[in-house]
Amino acid sequence: MHVLAVNQFYAPDHSATSQLLTELCDALVEGGDSVTVVASSGTYLGGARLAARETLNGVEVRRVGATSLGKRTVAHRLADYGSFGALALAELAAVPRPDVILTLTTPPMLAVVAAVVARARGVPLVTWIQDVYPEVAVAFGVLGANHPATRALELAARASHRAARLGVVLSEGMASRVVAQGQRADRLRVIPNWSDSALIAPVAPQWNTFRREHGLEDRFVAMYSGNLGAGHELLPFVEAARRLEASRPDLVFAFVGDGVRRASTQASARGLRNVRFFPYQPRERLAESLSAADVHLASLQEGLDGLLVPSKLYGVLAAGRPLLYAGPAACELSRVIERDRLGWRVPPGDVTAIVEALTTATTDAAATRAMGERARAVFLAQYDRSLAVARWRAVLAEAVS
Repeated sequence: MHVLAVNQFYAPDHSATSQLLTELCDALVEGGDSVTVVASSGTYLGGARLAARETLNGVEVRRVGATSLGKRTVAHRLADYGSFGALALAELAAVPRPDVILTLTTPPMLAVVAAVVARARGVPLVTWIQDVYPEVAVAFGVLGANHPATRALELAARASHRAARLGVVLSEGMASRVVAQGQRADRLRVIPNWSDSALIAPVAPQWNTFRREHGLEDRFVAMYSGNLGAGHELLPFVEAARRLEASRPDLVFAFVGDGVRRASTQASARGLRNVRFFPYQPRERLAESLSAADVHLASLQEGLDGLLVPSKLYGVLAAGRPLLYAGPAACELSRVIERDRLGWRVPPGDVTAIVEALTTATTDAAATRAMGERARAVFLAQYDRSLAVARWRAVLAEAVS
């Protein structure tokens, strides 16, 4: 197949959708397919510019010169979204005719742009729904439920669902949300996100250079790794660190990554000796950085279950570490954790429950290690990249046929 994929970000950008699309496209090329990607020359955090044309691991990457203002304000985001959508439309039309077009949801409603090109060129469209809009924007308070823009986005979502030959969602909960938007259930396929067992595997503490370089050899590390974004409550973890600073001096909270909530989280943690911040880690060091944790942290705001699924879950499982998740019980993270006994689920923002869970994790080392071992086994059985790619290749072939 010749697959034409479109997303605002692509390698070497660090954003979650960029990493996932990059890994899928690399695997498709390894399997004999031809892949062209249309992306922005801007980056997730703004400022930096990437090459307009290059070939990465056999994938032809075409980047358009959209604005790269970043995520600081809604106006900056809208400028980046709008300029990319407009320029991507022209670039998609200029690519030699593909067999199938694959579009993600960065930016929101990108599928509408792809649908215009797919219909004009008589090519099937597959949508990869990472976030459900406009419901996510309403849940974040960016738009009111009855705002005219919300209504317009609802119409656009329905139009993109009608235009898609198939839609791929991350969980059954997300499938229910998309069906409620008007998509036919028989056109939906569930493929969870993944991680790569060849890239991320458990690294024992005594061999972990990340721990050694940052003076963490003898510490118990509770790590939040990934996007410090608007959908994730981070201050409850900082407050837990404050409560545990005196009683558990061996416990360190490590925040690895970046995002719109990094500055406010750092400000809240000022003066705490048991909180550390690190930048995004290079792809080749993910195994060490993720394995540097004894327990990983994740969170999701109330009301976002089924609208997005934190992709950090799969890297954590690949690293063989348990997960402490503070968020709605209906989220996919909660289902996986409780089904396979891979960690703890506490209500959103419940600092006392976070403290209790971490106290248990630090005092019962054998149980904590057993959770991590189960995490790696579950990952290999269900969420490895090779399994996801096989499902994806079947979906794309189904759309073409």
